[in-house]
Amino acid sequence: MPTDVLSRLRAETRAAHEALEADLDIFSHLASDAGRRRLARLFHGLHAGAEAVLAPWLAAVPGLDYEARRRRPVLDRDLAHFGEATPPPCPMAKPASRAEALGILYVLEGSTLGGQVIRKRLLSRGAGLDGVSFLDPYGAETGPRWKGFLAVLGRECPPDRPETAEAAARGGVAGFTAARAWLCARQEALA
Repeated sequence: MPTDVLSRLRAETRAAHEALEADLDIFSHLASDAGRRRLARLFHGLHAGAEAVLAPWLAAVPGLDYEARRRRPVLDRDLAHFGEATPPPCPMAKPASRAEALGILYVLEGSTLGGQVIRKRLLSRGAGLDGVSFLDPYGAETGPRWKGFLAVLGRECPPDRPETAEAAARGGVAGFTAARAWLCARQEALA
């Protein structure tokens, strides 16, 4: 388990992660079809922008299976559910290294864990995932896919190369910051 890089990522992204969760207030959006539609558009833009800058760094990383981690296919289906056109992508800063790109991917992959929590809460209320299936893109494979990501992260950012953990943390903070700017600032614009 990549405790060094993972611990650093968690510690250095905690404030940005908490700010995103507080500002987004995802459950208020999930309460209506209009809110779900807005989320589908916002998350499509976020993932489209992120995938464009991450692919050059991560597509060939052994064991990552980056193509299978892309969320745009799921988001395309969610947009089709609402009869929505493809929105513009989120402008994302290009990572400067593979480790920094993995830090950004940490944000996106970590959201699949949060999606599991959201999914359970929705189902316990009798609601479904209509139009927001992107919250649970891996289903029962979420845990194994997260563990697979952590294995790659640990291999690519080993303890004997602390500069890689620093770069991953920088990427993680940048990922949360970009997500918050895109998802929260544009909520009203896409209402």
